[in-house]
Amino acid sequence: MDEFDKLLVKTIDKTVRYVLGDLNALIIYEYLEKVSCPLQEAPKKLDQVSTALRKLLGTDRGQIVGVPTILEDAIVAALSSELGLMPDEKSRVFEDRIRGLKEKYNDGPDEKAQG
Repeated sequence: MDEFDKLLVKTIDKTVRYVLGDLNALIIYEYLEKVSCPLQEAPKKLDQVSTALRKLLGTDRGQIVGVPTILEDAIVAALSSELGLMPDEKSRVFEDRIRGLKEKYNDGPDEKAQG
């Protein structure tokens, strides 16, 4: 796992715990394990993480509307802040936004300065 992926896992964990609390974070991580997408594999399975969050927190059974999107936005914002990068706002798709940050991060200091 490269540095970006380690930071992403750490940021997901920190954000989920901050937004939803430790108990709910554990429930989410157990669910991710159940659907073969443990937190440590999240960088390689962003679409599965997003789908799992939507199934678990989505609107299927009366859950709070918009929670998955709010959580994803919070993760992108926290990761952007940690990296000192501006997220690409062209896409609203979670995995595209994370991949865009990774590309900027891997491009080096010139790209970071341009944001």
